[in-house]
Amino acid sequence: MTLEGINNRRRVVFPVSVDGADNGTALGVMSQGEMQALGLATFLPRSCAPKSPFRFIVVDDPVQSMDPSKVDGLARVLAELAEQRQVVVFTHDSRLPDAVSRLDLGRARIIEVIRAERSVVTLRAGSDPVTRYLNDAHALSRNDEIPAEVRGPVVAELCRSAVEAACHRTVWRSRVARGVPHADIESAIEGASRRLATVVALAAFDDAEKGGDVLGWLHRRHGRRVVDAYQACREGVHGAYQADLPGLVADVRLLAGARS
Repeated sequence: MTLEGINNRRRVVFPVSVDGADNGTALGVMSQGEMQALGLATFLPRSCAPKSPFRFIVVDDPVQSMDPSKVDGLARVLAELAEQRQVVVFTHDSRLPDAVSRLDLGRARIIEVIRAERSVVTLRAGSDPVTRYLNDAHALSRNDEIPAEVRGPVVAELCRSAVEAACHRTVWRSRVARGVPHADIESAIEGASRRLATVVALAAFDDAEKGGDVLGWLHRRHGRRVVDAYQACREGVHGAYQADLPGLVADVRLLAGARS
């Protein structure tokens, strides 16, 4: 980067080329995500220079418009920088904390900022989607002010969402480790989302077409309790499950844990 011009008319010249195109047109053909990555590639090394007096980095919404592979790459970069300094990231995009968790990049403290009525702001420890779904299901299952026939389908739906999130995490971890492109992983998950059986089969067997083998596999690996929880998640969303809702949530925790 250089400065051109004189006095207060100087401007930064950033020589960039894309596929051989000169720097007069390269920036104009870059996507928003690519521009974001280029800005980070400029900012992070300068902020981490040995002469920098600061031992921390603050980044605001860095994954905006980035494709999933760039999000994973940025998560790895930030984790490496965090070994030597404090890294603070503000983001509205859940993909970055999900990537940090999925890639096992070390201890990251995630804090959710909640803005309520009259701009009252509170902070709470962040959690993964599986935990959030199950915590909500647990709270609702013990709310006796709502009739069981109303709570039942909602609790079952939250439990099913927790199982699906756990399966998605398993699929992402295994396929990313094998080098499968992110777009192919997303396509596989979307294709399996038609039924809970296909989602679990994709996580268990890496094959969504083996949904018919899920029940037997769960029974052999995890026992009757987990099988019952799986069945309740499949049928309870239609109002068929109303008994012992707290017990259902506890059993689904076992099922989700087995698929994480």
